[in-house]
Amino acid sequence: MIRPQFATAVLGTTDEYRLDIVTDPEPDNPQAVSYFTASDPETASRQAMRLLAAVDGPADRYGELYAHDGDSGAVHFETIHLPE
Repeated sequence: MIRPQFATAVLGTTDEYRLDIVTDPEPDNPQAVSYFTASDPETASRQAMRLLAAVDGPADRYGELYAHDGDSGAVHFETIHLPE
């Protein structure tokens, strides 16, 4: 059996992102937190949508996407809602 080869190198630079998945009206109590890297903000938004859809929870859950500021903090980038 021949196994397919997968690329393991990350092309270009990547930024760090954090997605807080919220199922409660209070965003300070996320159900889950996911950290990931992405090559650009558009890719990060698409990945955040996939992560949000993969978490079990009520249909009205949403995600707060933060970008690493390069220092040790995070900057709010976008609020992501599941499509209706």
